[in-house]
Parts: sequence; structure tokens; C-alpha cells
Amino acid sequence: MPVVSRRARLVDLTALLCILAGAITCLVAQARLSEIGRLSFRHPGPRTESALAAADRARFLAYAGVGGIVVGCIVAVTGALHLARRRAAEGQA
Repeated sequence: MPVVSRRARLVDLTALLCILAGAITCLVAQARLSEIGRLSFRHPGPRTESALAAADRARFLAYAGVGGIVVGCIVAVTGALHLARRRAAEGQA
């Protein structure tokens, strides 16, 4: 089994944390959107904000979560490519 450097492990851990944070953010946004969807004329929610503004904020939060997942995937792929290139260079030397 090949030895993996500490840097490669940290890159993998960072990618995993970005993906998990993005997924949790998406789940929070989905919960907020479903809560907003349950509002009705008889139960309009708080008077301080409109349901439309709250839905916009929840949608932007969901976009941020998807962005976090994409960033995590980019970090993981970039780290894997860097490790593969380094191993190929070590094999030729």
C-alpha cells in the first residue's frame, strides 16, 4: 500500500469538509423553504419579513451550499491530479 503524504491527507480532509458543509447548508435551506411553503393566509408568519424575501434568502443559501459542494469537488480533483503527477514524476526519476 503506497504511503500518502500528510499534505494529501489534509487536502482530502479539506475537500470532504467543504462537501459536508455544502450539503448541510443545502439541507438547512431546504428546511427553511419547506417551512415557508407551509405558510398560509391564516398563518402568514412573522410580520417583520415577507415570505417572498425569506424564500429568496433560503434560495441564495441553497446556492451557497451547492457552491460549497462544487468547491469541495474541485479541491478533491485538483489534489488527486497533483498527487498523480507527483507520483508519475517520481516513477520516471
